[in-house]
Amino acid sequence: MPESDLLSLMRAGYLPPLCYYFARFVARGIGEGPDGVLGRSAALVSLRNLAGDVCVDLAQHAGRPLLEADPQASICAPRNPPLDTWTSALRACDWVGGPGDPHPLILDATRLYLGKYWGFEHGVAQALIQRMGWVQGLDLGRLRSGLQRLFSEPAPHPVDWQRVAAAIAAGRRLAVISGGPGTGKTTTVVKVLALLLEQDPGLRMALAAPTGKAAARLAEAVRSGKARIAAPAEVLDRIPGQAATIHRLLGMRGQQGFRHHAGNPLLLDCLVIDEASMVDLPLMARLLAALPAETHLILLGDRDQLASVEAGNVLGDITGHGLSLGMSPEQAAWLESVGAAEPGVLKGDPGTPPAADCVGLLRHSFRFSSEGGIGALARAVNEGDAETALRLVRASSGAPRPLGAEGADGALGEVAWDDTAGADLAPTCLAWALSRYAGYLQASDVATALDLLERSRVLAALHRGPFGVETLNRRIAEGLQGLGLITGGEEYHGKPVMVTANDYEVGLFNGDVGLLWRDGDGALRAWFPLADGAPRSVSLRQLPQHVPAYALTVHKSQGSEFDAVYLVLPQSPSPVVTRELIYTGITRARRSVTIQGDPESFALGCRARIRRGSGLAERLGWPRVAD
Repeated sequence: MPESDLLSLMRAGYLPPLCYYFARFVARGIGEGPDGVLGRSAALVSLRNLAGDVCVDLAQHAGRPLLEADPQASICAPRNPPLDTWTSALRACDWVGGPGDPHPLILDATRLYLGKYWGFEHGVAQALIQRMGWVQGLDLGRLRSGLQRLFSEPAPHPVDWQRVAAAIAAGRRLAVISGGPGTGKTTTVVKVLALLLEQDPGLRMALAAPTGKAAARLAEAVRSGKARIAAPAEVLDRIPGQAATIHRLLGMRGQQGFRHHAGNPLLLDCLVIDEASMVDLPLMARLLAALPAETHLILLGDRDQLASVEAGNVLGDITGHGLSLGMSPEQAAWLESVGAAEPGVLKGDPGTPPAADCVGLLRHSFRFSSEGGIGALARAVNEGDAETALRLVRASSGAPRPLGAEGADGALGEVAWDDTAGADLAPTCLAWALSRYAGYLQASDVATALDLLERSRVLAALHRGPFGVETLNRRIAEGLQGLGLITGGEEYHGKPVMVTANDYEVGLFNGDVGLLWRDGDGALRAWFPLADGAPRSVSLRQLPQHVPAYALTVHKSQGSEFDAVYLVLPQSPSPVVTRELIYTGITRARRSVTIQGDPESFALGCRARIRRGSGLAERLGWPRVAD
């Protein structure tokens, strides 16, 4: 079969129009057509950028088809040239530059970038490396006494990893506190803020997160955490009780960009960013550019969750993509000197990358037991142990328990496996959704309704198809209508909605979830929870683009937690289903998770990992991880 040109690939639906026209634009710059080496390379890097890659490692694509099309397709993608031929041809192109050049494409060793994404990655790396050193002028005696007072409870292990993480965050300008659900990330960071304020009561602090919902959860958790720590009242009063979205923190002004940047930096001494796994590379670059070099930056997040929707995996790059986290001998000695660990317990490794010394990994879940249930399943999935994960879910095979029974096994968290689906959704999925959503629809006020809505959610891996959120939302709405719980046209009382576009004037952002509800005058309005839990409303005319939210994709559920989750996976293998997606879906549940899926596809997903093209981890000193 003869190779197809880029135009044919676009017309056949294998190449997005944006990629084709970018390739044609770049190729015209050197007087060529789009099907030369430059045009095809531009199409590839643009395509992979849309898929979340920051760059394309040509060594991994050399000699392979330009596009991985369906083997049964009647169209044949061209093959990429051998690596040496490819890199030599690109270096000879005027529109391809080297590191730091102002060109549309940048070739850095064997990695090919869109020019602005090379700039984003380089800027993030430089800003992070600049912050990796120790904080100067700390009163180590005061830090030691603060750690002893704030972490006085006996630890569940020989090492109190929360205390270690807090010491790291107090001692370095850059710190990552990472851990799964229930490991105490927010509790730890509240204690860190107290430690820093005890060092300098005048510190200017702020809390932020990628989405409005994540910001609200962070603010609530910090306020709750302040009531549980042994710190002076004057210190607790200075810990912020409100959080903003990163966009609001930076002062987004629509098409005009951000108010805060390198020329107009944020006036902060300490910034905490929650749900850092959701922060994409361009946003992190803009945040770091607006942050003075001396500002303390603390990132909170689960390094094992899904990466950001947009390009990059910044938290994964900083934390080494699942590689074992050791620490340098200097770090181990310093932690012992401030009382973060007993002498001789922490083992230093001279080969530890500098970035690893900035990471405090929380290893113990206070929410789930490790003996079974959600905790054991999440660990097996995260480790790629498909056999153990399958054994755990098959042991619970059958229909999920009735409403109100979840969590009956206490700290384990209930796991249920629904294997009754075939070519269509399992009837138990719809029954599960209808039984749980009936409660909020019968609430007497919108605040109660929002609270009840957030206790349960259907999550799915896919957008479209019989197991995607579009089908799920339609069928759940039809079921509720059949029960007489909802009535009306496209917009109706009781409809949950998720915003899909940022609206800075209204103050609603992509991923915010709310509810259409009639006010006291009978007017239908859209209501969204504020950081303090109280609902705010906007008229339907002001409501940005939105979709129904009975079911969400796992990606969109990041930053949320629910008592009960029903996770719908496709019945046939899909590249979308990876261990990160399954792990993220499972860990959105506080008390129970039901999984609908095919055992073989589930096992394949547990073994598959997301590998985003990026050079950031290596720039931060981590070794390259082979695919």
